[in-house]
Amino acid sequence: MRILFILCLTYNIVISQNETNNPLDIPIILSGTYGELRTNHFHSGIDIKTKGIEGLNVYSYDNGYVSRIKISHGGYGKAIYIKHLNGSTSVYAHLKKFSKKIEKIVKTKQYERMSYEIEFFPKENEIPITKNEIIALSGNTGGTTGPHLHFELRDKNQIPINPLKGDISILDNNPPHINNLYYKTVYSDKQNEIKIKRISSSLYVADTIRIAGKIGFGIVAYDRHDLARNNNGVSKIETFIDNKNILTISFDSISFDQTKHINAFIDYSYFKNNKKRIQKLFVENYNPLKLYSNNKNNGYLLIEENKSYTYEVNISDVNGNKSKLIAPIIGSTIKNKPNKTSKNTEFKFIDLNKDYDFNFNKAKVSIKNGTFYKNLSIQISYRNDTLSISKDTIALLKPITIYFNTDRYNDSTKNRLFIAKLSDNNKMPNYIYTTDGLNSKKATTKSLGKFILKQDTINPSISIVGFKNNDWISNSSNLKIKIKDLESGIRSYNGWINDKWVLFELNTKKGVLTYDFNDKIISEAKNNLRVEVVDNVGNKSVYKTTFYRKPD
Repeated sequence: MRILFILCLTYNIVISQNETNNPLDIPIILSGTYGELRTNHFHSGIDIKTKGIEGLNVYSYDNGYVSRIKISHGGYGKAIYIKHLNGSTSVYAHLKKFSKKIEKIVKTKQYERMSYEIEFFPKENEIPITKNEIIALSGNTGGTTGPHLHFELRDKNQIPINPLKGDISILDNNPPHINNLYYKTVYSDKQNEIKIKRISSSLYVADTIRIAGKIGFGIVAYDRHDLARNNNGVSKIETFIDNKNILTISFDSISFDQTKHINAFIDYSYFKNNKKRIQKLFVENYNPLKLYSNNKNNGYLLIEENKSYTYEVNISDVNGNKSKLIAPIIGSTIKNKPNKTSKNTEFKFIDLNKDYDFNFNKAKVSIKNGTFYKNLSIQISYRNDTLSISKDTIALLKPITIYFNTDRYNDSTKNRLFIAKLSDNNKMPNYIYTTDGLNSKKATTKSLGKFILKQDTINPSISIVGFKNNDWISNSSNLKIKIKDLESGIRSYNGWINDKWVLFELNTKKGVLTYDFNDKIISEAKNNLRVEVVDNVGNKSVYKTTFYRKPD
């Protein structure tokens, strides 16, 4: 009887997964939700946990064909795009490898181009896919912090939509959690935190707010699902004043050209200073996001003196669970002084619609019109060989171009120079993609901060893993090489066995190159391996060794 129960339970789970188009064999538990707040973007899909391991079967969401395959060291890592009959596209990212029929095509392309990083667009009938077909194995490639499957649904216009609004579901009976409530006046950029008390699992009450004039609120809130303890994003936020809806924010569909404007949705400066994302419950004039509806007075409140109000925030998750925050307000005049404008000559006023060049003795800063969201003043200075452009508390829409003069360096030294951004503690210089300008080094940056010109004369290091020179390694399934660069970072790598180029895959998190012997390049027992690694300023290391192996 017990065995029959288990079989029935297993059958029901499988049927349920098929009905809800689960791309994995295991129940869907999320480490990330659609529209979740990420660094410089809203999350465009859902991140499905894979129990901390790699190699789970990944299934196609529906019938269609492979329309795109992209492999990169960062970003989505190994990713596959499947176009479906209704014009929508499903995306599967951070994969370990593809199914056999797809992997064969991918490897052929990589060997033809002699490159691990590739992107190509198969024709409609080249790689047909059926619903629930195994298309890949889950992995940890690209810009990840752990194994998982990133899954997206895009409409016919390639705009990501929330997969949980369709036939993919999760177990979630928990109302969203509200952590913090803030307000700010039009006279100040300071966030004022208001204490809130949790009355029940879904009701919060704030201390009475005494203020008058035009104010805007902000919250820190998250959702948590039944089977996971990590914090996820919410689905909808609604605000009310005296029971009248003044703003609705919905995270249902966010296009890629809109996603960068997350820095207009959150208080970017507060996040950079305090590592906490306050979601603004008001819409500034420069905010181009299309998340908003029922917009009254851009979500701002106009509080009159000696009047009482009730402000309410309702937050919903995708499963319809709701939480409510009630904030009583009494109109009371508080003297708010406008922000002071510094007379420091290092502050430069930037008109949004103008171009600027700021020249120093050994450096230059070029700012194009439309770089910032609004007119502002920024601090620019150059001293002690360091170019300082305010702090990284101002969001940019376009990159700023910086130059460092190289006249004082000889030609051999110039070739090993690069521009680096200093970390917050001014100790760790981080390479920025650097090119040659006229008697200068040139780079662009999408964040403000401190920049220096740095020299790299150290070659990358290369070492073999798991074997020694002249070893027999017939029982090994792969060949591993450890590579590392301490200064500007690795730009490129290549490997050859018996003078034939072979495909090495770089694990960027561990700095390990791996060649898969299943590529079947070897035709001799004695094999000469050569690996070349070049860093970002051109320093090159070459490593040679010999190994023996039974021919393929």
